[in-house]
Amino acid sequence: MRSTLERERDEGLRACQKEEKDLRKQLATARKGLTELNQSAPRDNTAMADARKHLHDQIPALEKVIHDKKEQCEHGIPAAFEIKLSKVRLLQRWPKRRDETNRKIEAGLSRQRKYGDIDDIGYRKLVDEQDKDIALGEQALRELKSSRLMPMEFENAAVQRYVRDLAFKIAKSSDLKVPLRVSVVDSPETNAFGLPGGFVFVTSGLLRTCETESELAGVIAREIAHVAARHGSRASKRAILPKLVVPAAQVATGFLTGGISNGAYYGMSYGFQGLGILVDKTFERSKATSQKEADQLGMQYAWKAGFDPKGYIAYLDSLAKAEEYSKTERFFLSKPAIDRRLIDAFTELQYLPRRENSIVDSPEFRRAKEESKSNALSENFRRDF
Repeated sequence: MRSTLERERDEGLRACQKEEKDLRKQLATARKGLTELNQSAPRDNTAMADARKHLHDQIPALEKVIHDKKEQCEHGIPAAFEIKLSKVRLLQRWPKRRDETNRKIEAGLSRQRKYGDIDDIGYRKLVDEQDKDIALGEQALRELKSSRLMPMEFENAAVQRYVRDLAFKIAKSSDLKVPLRVSVVDSPETNAFGLPGGFVFVTSGLLRTCETESELAGVIAREIAHVAARHGSRASKRAILPKLVVPAAQVATGFLTGGISNGAYYGMSYGFQGLGILVDKTFERSKATSQKEADQLGMQYAWKAGFDPKGYIAYLDSLAKAEEYSKTERFFLSKPAIDRRLIDAFTELQYLPRRENSIVDSPEFRRAKEESKSNALSENFRRDF
């Protein structure tokens, strides 16, 4: 299966790259046509004006097609096959991991693993001095807002209240020792982001993407885990968050949005994507450990709060398959790889005792999701404008 997929991927990439090369030749020919028109006469006659208009229509159309084709070659095709290859690796490695985990459970070693003391959640100490992060988080938030990197708050009181109540419920079943401050921001990005000191932000796009309440709970629990374990402030001896704050001018030129410049509002609306990429790159050295810890602790917190911990696994899998996410740089920045994260998540699931009546979904989640969709039209209008 792996060999077949790798062969299909390589063939697909070669075909894609050839198509991109052919399109670039067409674009060069069109621009050459403009040059020839300009050299043929000082002013256009009717035929020349028609030819120029045709070329003016053709050039931007080709530029867009080339841009899309380049995205497909560089991200779309590799990501699609990497997801399939990850599933193959998962199939190959999981039976051995499952058997090893079962042996440890039968031998009574569940509590010997790191963070295996799940009966003491809320009473154990992950790290010292969580409260020292509050000032750092407040400073970073002020700078993000003043630099216009933070999207606007989502203007729906019911949605804000629902997400805050959900997050507070999870926080009570976590190792977080500082007050939690939660906000839903108005962005189509599928993302959540935690700042040191108890700040957690959820995008309206995430709410629309999650299929069940247990998926949303899993994602929020994971961000609370990042904050509780002080991953942000522990990643460096010096403060990291101020390094992430860049001038608004860089946002306007598309620095945070993959190089696509649609003006300042584009940068504000999509700030989470760019901010996430910067965080990924800044935390590069410690990212694999942080991700693994956050995945594990997040599943524990969701489980402790009464939610089905499989919700996070379902979300992780659906995120990997999401075309719009997998085409971006964020997918390739995932450390560890998606198959390793899934194996670790399945392993933690084995260790967590089964609970009857675990929460999978709720009417409150369904209502909040519908409310978030109703605001999507105005959000898209503002972004297009």
